Amino acid sequence: MDSFLSAWQAFHFLRPWWFVGLVPVVLIISFYSWHKRHAGNWATIINPELLPFLMQGQGQSHSNGLSAKALITALTFAWIICLTSLAGPTWQQLPQPVHKQDSALIAVFDLSPSMLAEDLTPNRLVRGRYKLIDILKRRTEGVSGLVVYGGDAHTVSPLTEDSNTIVSLVPVLHPTLLPQYGSNVEEALEAAVSLAISGGYQKADILLITDGVDPSAISEIKSIIADRGEFRLSVLGVGTTGGAPIPLGSGGFVKDTSGNVIIPKLNINDLRRIAAANNGIYQTISIDNQDIDNLLDAMESLFGESTQQTDRSFDLWNDRGHLLALLLIPILLLSFRKGAVVVLLLVPLLFQSNTVEAFEWKDLWATSDQQGAKALELGDAESAKSLFKDPLWRGSAAYKAGDFEQASDNFSTDDTAGGHYNQGNALAKSGNLDGALKAYQRALDLRPEMVDAQFNHDLLEQLKEQQEQEQEQDQEQEQQSSDQEQDQQPSNQEQGDDSEQSDENSEASEEQPSEQDPEQQGESEPSEEQSEEQSGEGKEQENNKSKQQSEADAAEAEMTDEEKQEQRKIDAMLRRIPDDPGGLLRAKFRYESQMRKQQRSPPDQERW
Repeated sequence: MDSFLSAWQAFHFLRPWWFVGLVPVVLIISFYSWHKRHAGNWATIINPELLPFLMQGQGQSHSNGLSAKALITALTFAWIICLTSLAGPTWQQLPQPVHKQDSALIAVFDLSPSMLAEDLTPNRLVRGRYKLIDILKRRTEGVSGLVVYGGDAHTVSPLTEDSNTIVSLVPVLHPTLLPQYGSNVEEALEAAVSLAISGGYQKADILLITDGVDPSAISEIKSIIADRGEFRLSVLGVGTTGGAPIPLGSGGFVKDTSGNVIIPKLNINDLRRIAAANNGIYQTISIDNQDIDNLLDAMESLFGESTQQTDRSFDLWNDRGHLLALLLIPILLLSFRKGAVVVLLLVPLLFQSNTVEAFEWKDLWATSDQQGAKALELGDAESAKSLFKDPLWRGSAAYKAGDFEQASDNFSTDDTAGGHYNQGNALAKSGNLDGALKAYQRALDLRPEMVDAQFNHDLLEQLKEQQEQEQEQDQEQEQQSSDQEQDQQPSNQEQGDDSEQSDENSEASEEQPSEQDPEQQGESEPSEEQSEEQSGEGKEQENNKSKQQSEADAAEAEMTDEEKQEQRKIDAMLRRIPDDPGGLLRAKFRYESQMRKQQRSPPDQERW
């Protein structure tokens, strides 16, 4: 009984627009009834049982034994059955899982000071960042993560399917973000392996982007990669064999203890040996994409066959319309000799297709979710957002289209950890940090091991603390400025007499003749052309300034006093925001370094 009720609640039509075909049936039946009523007044004076035989054509039977009324009734039922079949009645879902590549790539990026060497233009660091961004953009499937290292290692991003999140962080990577300088590649590789294992991957690709590895670390690298799973290490060498000195921000170059300038060189043989010992390949950075192509092809050759069944799957409804065609058999048998009429009713069934673009009648052949999936696959997220009926898919499309408010509303219907995590991402993108923190916390309550939610939660907390500190500083400065204005008011009144005396002195100075030599005056006077150009430029600048000032005055005049005060606060706050996109990463790395300080001993020597 429960199964019947659930099936009845889920019953619907996949293509209900086919019922528009009932309009001709209604018109034909109405016309037939109207014609029968207006056929004449014989029914009032002739026995109804004799009337069909006396009226011309009414008593004639068809050779198949069907009267005209019976034939019309049979054709009507046949037409309704055909339309119902084409409308796609269904009450049962058949989940259609989506399989995708399940490979993992952890990029390990070297942020040692030697990456600032300028043997590559503009330097090794910038060229390495460009290559990392290109690699992440080329990976359309699988998960990616990022670890950076100097004197110690730090995780910039856990494993995630959204490579654009990592791409947005790459341009701010710089050795000054790290609390310790050095080249502790062993700790970085251990962090990369741990990152893969915590994400549920026992095999993954690790890409080391560096300008060199100390020979003493080669043997330890092999044990780190081989002991904990099926991991493969590939290396992208950044630099040249000739090398270049490391510039200092204050001028000059980095020197060793003996006072000699350090010139780090790219040791291709060591890096190639590391990659070969760990089942990877080595590539030297190039000006074209040949190095990226070789690295990505090698990664797919080992783990390219790895796929997983994703939770995000399209629910395919089981179309049962074809079963209704069995009801046409009795009508076909009764219309044996005149069966051509009924066969014509079966012709529309031959056009039933699963293609989305048949005759451009998309609503006839595919559901809205199927059309939305097709649009999303083609990159048209804006159209997909309006096509999807499923709220989760509509939220995903809205998120990709940049409509974060709608995405947040759609994700709120999903009370799972993934739903709250997606809602948190949308709220964070829309600027609602408090709501995003609550959504991430709810996701962690449901799934405490959700690394992505924990990372985003911590990142937003740091951002919120920074904003609160900036607001407190703004309030203090506003208070100080108001106090200073009050203190300056009496002093301005006392200075009134002094200003008058200064005006008299200025007038006297203007009356004195110039003692400058006439020849010098002639040399100092500009030519007529220069004076015209300067006067023209000055007039243009003055016009632009006056125009901007007038626009600003007009806009300010339209605002109320409260709006003006609020605008001044916003301007002051914006001026106080530091131009340091890597500030959050720097604070995060410093905090992690302090937490680890008591848990490990520092390296024997710093390796650049």
